[in-house]
Amino acid sequence: MVVGWTLHALKFGRIRCQFEHCNPFKKPTERFEERRKYRSKLWSTWLNSMADDLDFVTDWWFLLRMYGLYGISLDGGMYSRATLALLVSCVIGTISYLLEVYQVVFKYPATFEWLPLFTILGEDVPQVALSLVLGKAFEAELTPLAAFNIATSVYSALIKIGGELFLNHCYCCKFIPPDGEDDYIQMEAGSSRVSTTTSFQ
Repeated sequence: MVVGWTLHALKFGRIRCQFEHCNPFKKPTERFEERRKYRSKLWSTWLNSMADDLDFVTDWWFLLRMYGLYGISLDGGMYSRATLALLVSCVIGTISYLLEVYQVVFKYPATFEWLPLFTILGEDVPQVALSLVLGKAFEAELTPLAAFNIATSVYSALIKIGGELFLNHCYCCKFIPPDGEDDYIQMEAGSSRVSTTTSFQ
């Protein structure tokens, strides 16, 4: 998974690391804030990409499950028509997913300003509504809700722990300064420049 982050790292960074020590809690003695700022940008890209990948996979997985149960038909019952609508939503979600990967890899740091609203209205909202209908949330107790609640809690805990470790610890690789101006990403906001030497500095 994490397709967008991997492609972003390959395009803007150097996948290399010179191992320096094995103490994950030893802070760098130089340029720590610069390295931490770079990691925070990588972490943000990682989280967005992981969320996009999971959303993409689970949408299509749910569609295949509903297709197996109800089929797809305009002339069928409510659930087969809802499955057809779910297919349309998955296609829109796929277009949105590809656009998000494109902007992370080829337009970074610029973005499609309209893409978040397009994704929410074209994919997220319909997916939630259709999942409630197809999951028969209004006919019986929605038992998958408990599993979803546990999954989101575990996900949240892992994100908090992972972010703490990645941003503040585990600086075990030697910092390799950039060779020249080409090794910097010019950011749109302000005049800050981010080193793109290695993803794990």
